[in-house]
Amino acid sequence: MISGILFLCAVACMVAGHVFKVCRWGKSFLSVYEDPPMGSLLNAMAVGQAVNAILPVRAGDFFRVFWAGRKLKNGYAFSAASVITDLYLDLATVSMMFLILLLSGKGGRQMQAMAQGYLLLIILVIPVTVLCILFRKIIKKLICIVASVFNQKIEFDVLLISYLVILSLKDIVVRIYKKKLFIYTAGMWIGYAASYVLFAEMLQRSGHFCTASEVFMALFSGMGLRGMEISVQGAWTAYILLPLVACMVIAAIIGNTSKQEQGYKKTLPQMNQSDRLAFLRTYYAEEKREYIQSYLDINKDVTVMQDHSAGSNASTVTIMKNDGNIFFRKYAFCEDGSKLKEQIEWIEHHQVVLPLPIITESRCETDYVTYDMHSYRGSEGMFQMIHSMPTEKNWEILKHVLNDIHFELHSMNRRKADSETLEQYIESKVSKNLKVIRKSDKYIKALEQYDVLWVNGKKLHTLRHYSKMLEKGHLTDVFREDYYADIHGDLTVENIIVVTDPAEMSTAEYEGKVKPLNYYLIDPNTGNVHDSPFLDFAKLLQSLHGNYEFLMMVSSVKIRKDCVEYMMVKSEAYAQIYHKYQVYLKEHFSLKEVLSIYYHEIVHWLRLMPYKIQKDEKLAVVFYTGLLMVLNDVKEMEENEQKKAGSF
Repeated sequence: MISGILFLCAVACMVAGHVFKVCRWGKSFLSVYEDPPMGSLLNAMAVGQAVNAILPVRAGDFFRVFWAGRKLKNGYAFSAASVITDLYLDLATVSMMFLILLLSGKGGRQMQAMAQGYLLLIILVIPVTVLCILFRKIIKKLICIVASVFNQKIEFDVLLISYLVILSLKDIVVRIYKKKLFIYTAGMWIGYAASYVLFAEMLQRSGHFCTASEVFMALFSGMGLRGMEISVQGAWTAYILLPLVACMVIAAIIGNTSKQEQGYKKTLPQMNQSDRLAFLRTYYAEEKREYIQSYLDINKDVTVMQDHSAGSNASTVTIMKNDGNIFFRKYAFCEDGSKLKEQIEWIEHHQVVLPLPIITESRCETDYVTYDMHSYRGSEGMFQMIHSMPTEKNWEILKHVLNDIHFELHSMNRRKADSETLEQYIESKVSKNLKVIRKSDKYIKALEQYDVLWVNGKKLHTLRHYSKMLEKGHLTDVFREDYYADIHGDLTVENIIVVTDPAEMSTAEYEGKVKPLNYYLIDPNTGNVHDSPFLDFAKLLQSLHGNYEFLMMVSSVKIRKDCVEYMMVKSEAYAQIYHKYQVYLKEHFSLKEVLSIYYHEIVHWLRLMPYKIQKDEKLAVVFYTGLLMVLNDVKEMEENEQKKAGSF
């Protein structure tokens, strides 16, 4: 009778220990990212422990990873990382207990041998951990190199699991609530210790001499049920399996769903696996370390659906929040964050003049600035519209945009340009960028050794041929009649968003009145120095004349001495819109002003080049050739006008 009560109490204490263990796993390790379904974790732990009792080398932990990973929103990789972290902590605790037993002199030779084995293991693990921390850069690069040997799927899995293990171990030290971790760990081992004592007492009353330390040794010998004496194997089997059955019953009662289905932090926010792989490669290559944590903090509660980042240090992405709503998010770090803050202020100030995005949320932190924009239903980029709708309809929308810009925005704060600001503009946006281009490390510097290049079979002069055009005196003369006003600063085709859903086309309110909305503008640029309205018209030229969006699609380039080759799509739709835009410019501006607009397009290409060189100098050659094409066209246009006028 007493033996039966002792056995039931031992089982109950073991169940309590298992429950505390699962709480530590779920509420400490996993809860850093999500609120896990506790029933599923109990089932996973029970299945894993049962397999460990039957098979050697803790094979049940693989079942535990799989069983939990099915219910975790962050998947199997996160499950594996959390189990590895859990085992790491258990190894440290069990080794400490064996050390205590070793020092106390309890147990026979087998106990001493096991204690020494665990101590040897922890003695190896601790220095390895310290070395991993000290030489983490080298180790991360080695992991990246080893992973790259496999196909992309295996490479991604290897990088992700190791990334999550690193992150989980770091979170134990930095982010996990230490008091809660201590309480769960203490509760777990108090439950287990009480169970060992009660079970040993039960065996002794049944005529089998056994101490609590021997129960502990038997459970952590790695042999499971196979290592038990035949005479007590039934009792041991019941002792190990009944608590696991009880955990499964508890799991069935509490269920396998999380109370917070929507609220969880993603281990990686990107939806596209190629984007996730690119992020992991950056992480392991130790590139942009200062931005990694800020990026994760910015996007911790959303799914990044698509990255639209282009020619600046600010990033634009489409995000989906946990409630299913979709927004555009823009963010930038450090000094670029300050520029983004100015952008937020510009949008808020000019809402009464232009159709602009509705900012739903913004954050201005020390290391970064970010804001979210409402995404209108049925909205589509002007680039897609140009290539899917008739030219006349597209031009009607674009003309509407141009008129709003020209007659509304450019009438605000209109003033004369001053020579000091113009000089600063030429120095910072032209002279400085030309130096960067000419001093580039490899490809462009080599191409600049030639007078002429052959680009996709077309003859183009290198920059030296246009040196007079880019001289300070000549540029000052071209821009002399510019005036200043409030400008958008980045009026490319991709920054014009067309609203096609009739339900959304009358929702914008300006000056207290609801006005028809069939487009809105995103990404204003406040860092122009020379705030001439001609910069806006020149930005649109960069798209329609310079084919900027199509150059962005180029993924590879071949360079052989003075020959450059790459595949680029030619757009008849762009050509037709560009022709209409040329007519518009001639109707609204003098020949001198049109020339200034085209020269500002050249400046825009010069401003773009340092970003492209920094990102990928070989691909930057594509944009370098785009600059040469624009320079060639503007030079011909200027010479033709000079011939017509006799002199300029």
